[in-house]
Amino acid sequence: MKKIISFCLLMCSVLLFSGCFGSVPKEDTISVDKRGRITSTIVEEFDKDFYDADELESEIDEELSEYNKNFAADHVRKETFKVEDGVAVLQLVFDESGYYSDYTGLTLFAGTLSEAEEEGYDLPGDFVEPNENAADLDTLNSDGKAHVLILEEAVSVRVPGTILAVCPEDNVSVTGKREAAVQEAELSYIVYK
Repeated sequence: MKKIISFCLLMCSVLLFSGCFGSVPKEDTISVDKRGRITSTIVEEFDKDFYDADELESEIDEELSEYNKNFAADHVRKETFKVEDGVAVLQLVFDESGYYSDYTGLTLFAGTLSEAEEEGYDLPGDFVEPNENAADLDTLNSDGKAHVLILEEAVSVRVPGTILAVCPEDNVSVTGKREAAVQEAELSYIVYK
């Protein structure tokens, strides 16, 4: 009997945790993984009678095919497209932030602080830590392993490490150890390790 109860508890915890980590966001979100791949989740109302989900998905597939034909490999892929209860959710995966910027026309960079500077990004000097104390990037990056996500969209953000600092303080709020929210579509920075 103890084995059955232990097994049931183990399965419940596995299902609970797999649901937490593998779930699709319920709002517009940009996620970065450890390899620098970008997942963009777009959530929109899709509640008009004349909307056609199959037609929209076909258009998305055609657009992605057209974009990817310029490369030897598909650098932008559709991960998820679903319509439920009048809401459409689209997830696209980009092999790196450069493809995201190229595809959308929006600024997005994910890499180390030194790579950001090499790419010509001028990092501001007014970063704050999650506890809202002033942050010193040189101290945070003393081992050269700090990364930065630079973007210009009002979205939720998920990064693969602990958020160390954000800027501007009045536009980016840290909502969790690895999550932040960008309120306005202005150039914003999230430093993590």
